[in-house]
Amino acid sequence: MMILECDIGNTRCKWRVVDGRQIVERGSFALMDGFERLIPTTQIERIKMGSVVAAHNLAGLADFCDRVGVSPEFAQSTPEVAGVVNAYQDASKLGVDRWLAVVAGYHRKKAAVLVIDAGTALKADLVSADGRHLGGYIAPGMSLMEASLFSGTDQVRFDCQGPSAELAFGCATADAVNAGIQAAQIGAVTVAIAEAERQIPQGFAILLTGGDAASIASHLGDSYEIEWVPELVLDGLQWLLP
Repeated sequence: MMILECDIGNTRCKWRVVDGRQIVERGSFALMDGFERLIPTTQIERIKMGSVVAAHNLAGLADFCDRVGVSPEFAQSTPEVAGVVNAYQDASKLGVDRWLAVVAGYHRKKAAVLVIDAGTALKADLVSADGRHLGGYIAPGMSLMEASLFSGTDQVRFDCQGPSAELAFGCATADAVNAGIQAAQIGAVTVAIAEAERQIPQGFAILLTGGDAASIASHLGDSYEIEWVPELVLDGLQWLLP
């Protein structure tokens, strides 16, 4: 069966078509461009979606589903699924992207795991060896930090260059901003790892995903054993929507 899987974030949609667990094709597009950019070449028989955006705010989604003749199924955060227990008292308040990544991360390692998702928001979630979600962090990601500096100050003006791999002090505003944002992301991740070590001193795996993952990983690779899993959120759909 050809299944279309979509990870719909705040700014982008990442998608793939799978036949069983074999990936047939994949792609991504900016949400502002609408679902007209979603053009799989295979005949779709099922659509699974993990979305942090309400369906009525997804431009062109209904038209796309009508065109392929398949109704979408949306994953939901639940108190428990596939042996993983949600830490939130009201499970529905946990972002479904976090829940998908938590469940997928736990089943990928079958052990305690810290899942770090570096996207529009930077998120870290810890799961114990027996599948208990122990909570996590949410902080602004790189693009949000940059936008907040630009919109919230009068004097901090710079060219939006995107994330930088440099941590050296900048001698121009753009360089200082880019290095400072990178340092803030790495600092948050380092603190998350330290807190995970406090809660699970016997050890845990670290999984990293999200659009800014590569930039962060380049500064952490020598200090920690980190596995980069670009489609971890998509992987979770097999558990939430079996």
